[in-house]
Amino acid sequence: MAGLLGLQLLSVLLVLPCNLAAQEVWQSPTYTIALKGDSVNITCSSRGPLLGIYLKQRWPKCSNVIYYENGREPTVDQRFQGRVTFSGLHYNLTISMHHLQLADTGDYACQAIMDNEVWGPGTLVVVTEKLPQTVNTCQETQLIHFALPTALAVGFFLVGLGLGAVFVLRRTQIQKLCYARDKNVIYEDMSHSRCNTMSIPNQYQ
Repeated sequence: MAGLLGLQLLSVLLVLPCNLAAQEVWQSPTYTIALKGDSVNITCSSRGPLLGIYLKQRWPKCSNVIYYENGREPTVDQRFQGRVTFSGLHYNLTISMHHLQLADTGDYACQAIMDNEVWGPGTLVVVTEKLPQTVNTCQETQLIHFALPTALAVGFFLVGLGLGAVFVLRRTQIQKLCYARDKNVIYEDMSHSRCNTMSIPNQYQ
């Protein structure tokens, strides 16, 4: 992760000397991470009369990737032969690089050929054999979002089941207590009645 942040900072530093003047070339994305063998798209847009446009790699080494001009066959560097396609016109050109290799990691900038040469802000391309942990955590987050409601529902069900069992047990205990109390009351009434009967004098003696 620290290496990736360093590459992003390097991309910003590479832009500053070339793009402090009024910007006439736009470029997207600012940076992109791709797996080895995947593809990336870099879009170069400009305003004003345009003779042609380059896509150049400025870091870790300086080299031309392509030169594109309307009505002419594009020039493609030998490293990218058979791995580059184009869509759009040269003033709004999308360059797709396919079958990426680890060596393709670098900073790529559009260079518009007008009355003078105007650079775009650059795109940092990072090619890796596996996605960083921050990207993998997106899938983990989706799994958590799915699992959390399920766990809560199961938890509430178990709590409700436990409360129901406690309620039934408590009710049974109360019924037993009430039955025992009623039995004692009946016994006391019978004892009291027996005492009263025994204390009545015999009128016939």
